[in-house]
Order: sequence, then C-alpha cells, then structure tokens
Amino acid sequence: MMVPYKGKFGGIRQYIKGKPHPWGFKVWARCDVTGLLHDFDIYQGKGGGNEQKRKLGVGGDVVMKLCESLAEKVHFLILADNFFTSMPLIEKLLAKGIYYTGTVRKNRMSKCNLITDKELSKIGRGSYDYRIESNTNTVCLKWQDTKAVSLMSTYAGPEPMGKARRWDKSKKQYINIDQPNIIKEYNTSMGVDAHLARCKFSIRTRRWYMILFWHFLSVAVINAWLLYQHDCEAQGITGSNILKLRKFQGLVAQGLVEVGTARRWGRPPTPGPFSPPPPRFVRVYQSADVRFDQIAHWPVKEENRRRCAVCKDLKTEINCEKCAVPLCINKKRNCFKGYRNV
Repeated sequence: MMVPYKGKFGGIRQYIKGKPHPWGFKVWARCDVTGLLHDFDIYQGKGGGNEQKRKLGVGGDVVMKLCESLAEKVHFLILADNFFTSMPLIEKLLAKGIYYTGTVRKNRMSKCNLITDKELSKIGRGSYDYRIESNTNTVCLKWQDTKAVSLMSTYAGPEPMGKARRWDKSKKQYINIDQPNIIKEYNTSMGVDAHLARCKFSIRTRRWYMILFWHFLSVAVINAWLLYQHDCEAQGITGSNILKLRKFQGLVAQGLVEVGTARRWGRPPTPGPFSPPPPRFVRVYQSADVRFDQIAHWPVKEENRRRCAVCKDLKTEINCEKCAVPLCINKKRNCFKGYRNV
C-alpha cells in the first residue's frame, strides 16, 4: 500500500513511478480475500533493515516476514504480484506447508521454456501455454489476454477451464474467451485496496507520523466494517439492511464525538448579573453503539424525577449512570431492560 505524502521528510518517503500516488510511504500488507488487514510492515528504505540477512531479495524476505505470524501446521494460500514471486520463495513457503500463486516477471522464468509472447498473440486471445516443475509441482503458465501474462502456482493449474468476458474492438461486442483456473484464482483474491481508496478522508499536516496514524486509523475502521459484514451474513441480514462503508464510518465518528457530550434543555442563560439559573435537566447524547454495548449501564437514583424515556407514562428517579436517561423499574414493567434490547 502507498500512503500519499509529499512533505519534506525524506527518511522513509518513497517514489514509485506509475502508482496513482507515486510519493508517499510504502507499507507491505498481508490481507485476506475480503480485504481484512492482518499484518503489515512499513518499508524503511535500504538502510532501514538488516541487509546482511536478505536471502530471497526484498520481495521474498517481506513475504517470509509477514508469514511469520501465521498459525503453524495450516495450509494457507498466499497470492502476490510479480514483485514478490520467485522460485526460491515458493520452495521456502512449501517447506512450511504454505501454497503460493502470483504473477511473475520474465527474468525470473529463464529456466521455463514457454512459447514467446509474439507466438502466443498469433494464436489469439484465450490461448495459453504451461509447464510443470517436477520437484515442487509448480505450474508456470502464460496466458494471452490483451497482453501476455505469466503466473506461477503450487496449488492451481489450467483446469478446470473457465470463460472471461472481454470487449472485441473489431466485432464491437463482448466475447467470451478461455480463461485457465489459475487466472480466476488470482483475479478473485487480489485488489484489496479498493475499500480504502473509495472511502478515504484526507488530512493536511506537516507532521509525517500523523499521516501514518490517520492511515491506519482508517484501515482499522475498514477492518471493523468487514467484520460487521461477516456478522450480518452469519445472522442472515442481507440487502439494504447492511450499512454501506461510508454510513458505517459516519456512525463510528458520531459515536466517538458524542461520548461524554451533554446539552441542557431550554434556552441558554444570558450573561449578566440577573441571569436566570441554568436548566436543571441535562440530556446526554449517545449513539446506538453505546446504547446497546451492554457495558456499565448501572441504575442510579437521582434527586429529581423525570419522565421515562421508554414508556413516556411514568416519572422516575432511576437513571442510567452511563447514558443519563430516566428509566422506570417496578413490578409491572422494566423499562431499564427494554431500553437496551429495543
């Protein structure tokens, strides 16, 4: 991930040509297929790490470092782009029982005799060629789309063959071309930065560390939203009842802003020697998250009687200590409990 930053701090700021935000902080990230961030490492430049311990190159060492936090004796599937993919990395991961799929650069496939890009383009879109490495059963495949793309995988191959929908300029219509299974596996598991790019809030500051803090704060909210979606799916909640990311971010911000805030009823007092006393009733604003969190909502007895916030019929001296909301409790009704479960 690239955290945009164009300030004067040059310690760990990087420039990557071709990126949507070429200037900024580079962050290595390990996410799952839903986009949930599990581990990350901030790139500190050539002098930021121990160069003597590098055995697999920058990309390979990053993958091995981020995989250290994975559980042992579990067959995970790792997917990455061509910056990380190499045969030594695949062998190291296989030794740990981890399978790998990723695009690969041409200079890392010197021992794999696949047909050239020119020959593959003559055959047409949807054509492919592949080889299998006998020691590790690694599939090396080249597929012709608009351009030729090469991939390596230890758990996926060309079969079962699928279809990909593409636009044909000569026919001026959409056509279906052959798509190997390894391509489908890669496309359905990559592209996890979309959530952050779609609902991002910019910040202007000269303190470079605040840029990183704000970035990971936004990532934490996105992680919470993804977990919320998982819980909704488990409870059978679908469609418009699931909050969109922007609405979810707004409710989180509202809950943080309203914690401990209060507003008195009535007109504010006019400054002066004969100003009336301030209103005695205080209304505390709480979001739905605070209301239903089931944490530290204790009933307390106040001096003044106020109308119950649930039944609206009775006046009570019992208030919620956390929300400052009047709620009646008697033999016939328990509005204190109902207020937390509505």
